[in-house]
Amino acid sequence: MLEFAQLVRIQDLRSAIIVAVQRRNPFKPTAGMNPPELIGRNTILDDFQDALDNGPESPDRLMRISGIRGVGKTVMLNALGAIARQRGFHVVDVASNPGFCARILTALSRTELTSISIAPALLGVSIGSAELSKSPTQLGEAMFNASKRGGLLITLDEIQDAPLDELRELGNEIQLLIRQGANVAFAFAGLPTSVDKAVGADTLTFLQRAKHIELSRLSDFEVGESFEGTVRQAGKELAPEAASLLTEAAAGYPFMVQLVGYYTWQSAARRDSNTVSAEDAERGIEIARANFDTMVIEPALRRLPQRQVEYLTAMARCSKQPAQTGDISRLMGLSAKDTSSYRKRLIDAAVIEKVGYGRVDFAIPYMREYLVAHAEDFIGE
Repeated sequence: MLEFAQLVRIQDLRSAIIVAVQRRNPFKPTAGMNPPELIGRNTILDDFQDALDNGPESPDRLMRISGIRGVGKTVMLNALGAIARQRGFHVVDVASNPGFCARILTALSRTELTSISIAPALLGVSIGSAELSKSPTQLGEAMFNASKRGGLLITLDEIQDAPLDELRELGNEIQLLIRQGANVAFAFAGLPTSVDKAVGADTLTFLQRAKHIELSRLSDFEVGESFEGTVRQAGKELAPEAASLLTEAAAGYPFMVQLVGYYTWQSAARRDSNTVSAEDAERGIEIARANFDTMVIEPALRRLPQRQVEYLTAMARCSKQPAQTGDISRLMGLSAKDTSSYRKRLIDAAVIEKVGYGRVDFAIPYMREYLVAHAEDFIGE
């Protein structure tokens, strides 16, 4: 029988573990990581959950998710996968860069090898070399077999990187399985223009029937509620002024919610305080803004041709925001016709967005401020 002193030590240890868990930073500002909650997305998740429960004929088993960078497309795919796994589905998550069909086949074949006894040649698998045939028939067979063993969900991210022939191959197999009543689901995500192109491609028009989810910026109310709830559930209190500062700094951008929340929490934790103060928020926002520049804005600009960066720089210099396209052309010393292609490509890349007739705005928060402060240095690289 344990002595009283030992029981006290055990209780103290349990209390210390509980406190450590409560004080762990609840914010997750890493690309693709699931935040503590999916702000404002509950209806989408509920609809998908119902679709899995209601059987293969449910229309919400096909989802196409679009949105600008950082609004939570990958996080949404992860959440759909978690729901499917809870219901016994096999889930295959792949990015859309070349070779994704082969990677799906590899994942499904490994599942079969560990789940059932099959001949070495089944599905074109050589156990010694793990070489796989990439024919659509074998991919479809692997998908059908997985659907019979609890169900299958495939999620495809960054669809703007997908080779059309592979997208057609996967789409054809999914369409056939749906016609056969197989227990499958499919969700894909990408930039708005890329998703539109995918569903409009020849032989992929059946994807137009997929439920379209356009993830947009969050409302200030949703962001404020999320900050307060997340901080409280993790064992601290959020001062009202701090909540206002964080909500404004997040700009409705889910990734920024996590980023400013993370560094603000760290500031309070280093003071060993149970209250997140306005000073913590100011310090956290300052650090988050600097990190946002290096993690989001600078990589986005580096991917662009020089002329498109010049278009953005002129756009940032316009006194009226959202900027008039005519003013941007004049600042560049070019005609509207000359700059129209730059504008279109930047819209397609979800770097800027149309805001009414003849006006554009930055789709990524704080890009204008960054360009105003650093444009000359950036262009001179």
